[in-house]
Amino acid sequence: MKIKIFYTTCDSTFAKKLAKKLLLEKRVICVNVFKNVESFYSEDKLIKSTMESVLIIKTFLNKPNIEELLQKHHNYSIPFIAEILVNDVNDKYLSWAKKNL
Repeated sequence: MKIKIFYTTCDSTFAKKLAKKLLLEKRVICVNVFKNVESFYSEDKLIKSTMESVLIIKTFLNKPNIEELLQKHHNYSIPFIAEILVNDVNDKYLSWAKKNL
């Protein structure tokens, strides 16, 4: 496995739909959805907060390819898409991932 992607979106309903879509398209191996994450940010000189879902997306795709895919489906005007490099994944998981992709 080359990378995991850290991605935020607005709600768990959308996050679940996106996870299933990515899996059905055979583009990703697994998607972890963390619901009800409270995010704080600064915008227009104000501190704001919102409830979000965080997705950890496990994939063999490189970042530009998965970023392009997420850009097509995201629901934010400016999505947060970050790469988490993974160097040492256990062999059994890698075998399972390759078999099931």
